Amino acid sequence: MNDYCNYAYAKLNIEFDRELFCKEYDQYIFPFTKHVPIFESLWKHSRDLNQAWGMVDPISYDQIDINTEPDVYKKPSKILQRGIKSFQSVQLLKLLTNDSDSEYVKQNFGADGSLMRNHHLNRTWELKSPFRNLKITKFIFENLPFNKITNIRCVSLEPGSFFCIHRDIRFSSTVDLGFDKNNGLNNGLYRQGYVTIILNISDGGVPLYWSLDGMDKTKPSLINDTVYMHSDYFIHGVPICKTRRRQIRITGTPSSELMNLIDHNNKVVLPEDYEFDQEHVLYDQ
Repeated sequence: MNDYCNYAYAKLNIEFDRELFCKEYDQYIFPFTKHVPIFESLWKHSRDLNQAWGMVDPISYDQIDINTEPDVYKKPSKILQRGIKSFQSVQLLKLLTNDSDSEYVKQNFGADGSLMRNHHLNRTWELKSPFRNLKITKFIFENLPFNKITNIRCVSLEPGSFFCIHRDIRFSSTVDLGFDKNNGLNNGLYRQGYVTIILNISDGGVPLYWSLDGMDKTKPSLINDTVYMHSDYFIHGVPICKTRRRQIRITGTPSSELMNLIDHNNKVVLPEDYEFDQEHVLYDQ
């Protein structure tokens, strides 16, 4: 087992120039982001939990745009616009594809891919050309405790928008994507030796709501650190933002320096006999 296989959350003692990164994000990254409507099944399954959490008022929760196509790998998205957009996202890395890769993999993980993450972990990734000279990406590669980075995903929410309660785990698909479709289950990404570090460039005036499996669902925990490590396997969501929320989620294999940067007073580490919820209904792609 690696040092972080049972980690769920930890604040990191890392600082950056938030004002500078906000300006650079808006000028050079935000124009490449795309809106990502959430799945209809996710919205339906999370409505009661949202009310228990008191995260978003129920009327607003039912006005978020949804994707009514359950398997986006097989069919095009079917977007139902209901008034409130969900998050916007862009992937800063591209997979170095080869001739044996399917057209789907080339389109979604190559230079034009924007939404996929935590795929092809053992392959080679590199920065897309528009992002190679940014101070943000220089900071990520030079200052964050990684030996290898496999994903840099920028996620933002506009004022008045929110993100439904969900897990970031992979769902089943018959399309050959070249990866283990279930490596997100049961904290699986961390158990494979990877971690995800979040740069909370701007919080949008709200914290992240989240909860462990088996916890009292009426009492979610809140995160609003500048930099933190968090397993997005566990259910989480974002309430209605007051200003633009800008986050960068970096996944990779950690260096030995990571342990020295953790605030060990507030970390959440799972016991060895921890029981995961086997009913993974609140999933995102």
